[in-house]
Amino acid sequence: MRAKMFVFIFVIFIIGSLSATALSSPDTNQLKESDSNNLSAVIETEAVLGAMKKVADWQLANPSRHSTTDWTHGALFAGMTNLAKIDPQSKYMQAMKEFGQKNKWELGRRIYHADDHCVGKMYLDLYSYYRQPEMMEKVKERFDYILANKPGTQLDFTTPENQRRWSWCDALFMGPPVWAKLSMITGDKKYLDYMNEEWWATTDYLYDKEEHLYYRDSRFFDRREQNGKKIFWSRGNGWVFAGLARVLENLPDDHPDGPRYITLFKEMAAKLKTIQQPDGCWRASLLDAENYPVKETSGTGFYCYGMAWGINNGLLEKDEYLPAVKKAWAGLVSSVYPDGKLGWVQPIGEDPRKVEKHMTEIYAVGGFLLAGSELYKMALLDNKPSAQITVNNPVAAVRPDETISISADKIKEKMPGVNLEDIAVMSHQAGNFLTTQVIDNNGDGSIDELIFQTDFYINQTKRFWLIKKQAGFDMPSVKNKTYCMFVPQRKDDFAWENDRVAFRMYGPALEDETITCGIDAWCKNVTYPVMEEMYKAGTYHENHGRGGDFYKVGNTLGCGAAAPFADGKVKLSQHNFKDWKIIANGPIRSIFEMNYAPWKAGTYTISETKRISIDLGSNLNRIECRYTSDDTKNATIAAGIILRDSSQEKYKDSENNIVAYWLPADGDNGMVGCGVICGTDTKATVTEADNHLLMTTEHNIEKPFIYYSGSCWNENSGFETFEKWQQYLADFKRRVDNPAIVKFAD
Repeated sequence: MRAKMFVFIFVIFIIGSLSATALSSPDTNQLKESDSNNLSAVIETEAVLGAMKKVADWQLANPSRHSTTDWTHGALFAGMTNLAKIDPQSKYMQAMKEFGQKNKWELGRRIYHADDHCVGKMYLDLYSYYRQPEMMEKVKERFDYILANKPGTQLDFTTPENQRRWSWCDALFMGPPVWAKLSMITGDKKYLDYMNEEWWATTDYLYDKEEHLYYRDSRFFDRREQNGKKIFWSRGNGWVFAGLARVLENLPDDHPDGPRYITLFKEMAAKLKTIQQPDGCWRASLLDAENYPVKETSGTGFYCYGMAWGINNGLLEKDEYLPAVKKAWAGLVSSVYPDGKLGWVQPIGEDPRKVEKHMTEIYAVGGFLLAGSELYKMALLDNKPSAQITVNNPVAAVRPDETISISADKIKEKMPGVNLEDIAVMSHQAGNFLTTQVIDNNGDGSIDELIFQTDFYINQTKRFWLIKKQAGFDMPSVKNKTYCMFVPQRKDDFAWENDRVAFRMYGPALEDETITCGIDAWCKNVTYPVMEEMYKAGTYHENHGRGGDFYKVGNTLGCGAAAPFADGKVKLSQHNFKDWKIIANGPIRSIFEMNYAPWKAGTYTISETKRISIDLGSNLNRIECRYTSDDTKNATIAAGIILRDSSQEKYKDSENNIVAYWLPADGDNGMVGCGVICGTDTKATVTEADNHLLMTTEHNIEKPFIYYSGSCWNENSGFETFEKWQQYLADFKRRVDNPAIVKFAD
């Protein structure tokens, strides 16, 4: 009997020892689990992306039962969108778009509840990529209603309708990033002001200044865990920590409360680092690891993300926090099943709960993918050579679709030995790669500049990394594009378009019918290319729901061409363009040239080369006219718009060098706006002459004459009225006169 008892006690001792070893030596346990899922926890691009895709693929193949407009999916979408940003052409971007379409871009049904706003961040992120107005309209509509009917409820969680405001800490992830992003997109400060006011009201109420953690809500102020410590729920504080990072991404650098957000972020990071457990994870109850001994991945994912984001954005010291990030990522990766399921997730609740390995939820997948996206960025930044640039918007206006140009010489100076075709550009704030284009402006076989596009908030400064591409790396491409083409099947048309507008000019084969150097404006209300298909169909004068050619040019300047001006007359070319040359053909910028044979322009003979370029997202072309003449060095040049009897709606701004015209489109197809802008450095005179609305200038023809012209259609969102077209032209002029300022970091 004594022997049997000894054996029993010995077995219990061995089992206990093994259990203790598993708890005290988490790295061994992690390696076993990690081996089973064939994932590596090293911070290298291939390994991180492999883990992200495995977890994301499992989740997409095992859809959640939750409503696709509620907070659970909002958290998933946050991570999935960041994964999609790494590769915008992947299935993950398409999956997000399909979710949005399924939801009809609607938020959840509760008007004020932050949980029902969370999915809006994904909609706004997709809007920034696709530029489809329906993706943001309902978010804006909801938030405008809230601003017009601000809730006056208390933050005390026991009071009626308290959740009309952010009375629980989770809300700081669900709502504020959406408000901040909408403010960034629209340029309307009111959304950011509301977010800021409510954030600090919630923080002043729920943030414990001694522990540097958030209570879940007011019901937890006096509650304690079994060990006597205050109850601070892991995922609840994870919501806040991740929400802080997502707000800071869209907070202007000069925001007066910026330092407060940064201080709060650093305080939380420092506290969280001290209570991370040896296995790299945090416990469901942050201050009571003894009674909650197993890891929990939803909070851990958000903490890993926040700390990695802080390192990448220079808010946290890398030497101090990288070890915590590495341990957290190892803990997360070790929690992935062989098929990609993420385990150890506390189920839905509002306080610390017991967790088991088999438990999973989509919000934890969102946190995992957010963390991975920052680690992927971190790994890329270690891929030398690289250079950092800052780009500043110097004006108090939003600048969507701003094209940033970097000279090839400057890049070669900062990144010697790297071919420009091998450079990737990454947004430091958003962590996504941007579509780039290299351009040989001189046609001499050497690249002159690298360009990319970004959006700017009022007076915003952004940072970007120029990184040498890794082997096998595919740069993202834009969904929309610019392009230009010669169309010989339509009697030598030359056509060009982008995601907003389309134009054409006439070549030599059409001279037996029409001679004109004027610009013909096509209307379009879709962002994808339409001209080539319409040419093939031969029905471009009919509206099939996408637009068409509803504008008459004739032997005039049409919608924004230029020509010499003398004796009160526009001296139009006596021929269509004689030849053409494409300099660049998208996706961001298309450039081409047209040559015109000499013609008599009053007292002198003159010839011309037009260089026209159009950027993605712009309604206006940049036009550079270079004239040659043996008879004169100076000429009066007029850029303008033909006037029609059907309209008297004209706009003249002599002070700012802007003219605009608003006229009915042919065939009862709405209204067309035309506009011409000259830069401030051009001394122009606004006049009406020869049935044109013109800007004229005395010009030395040894220099190029540069101006901008283009069009809009009132069936395009944002151009419903003539006043909106005028505002667009004023904003564009401000951008021309105040280009973005690009600087390389030392």
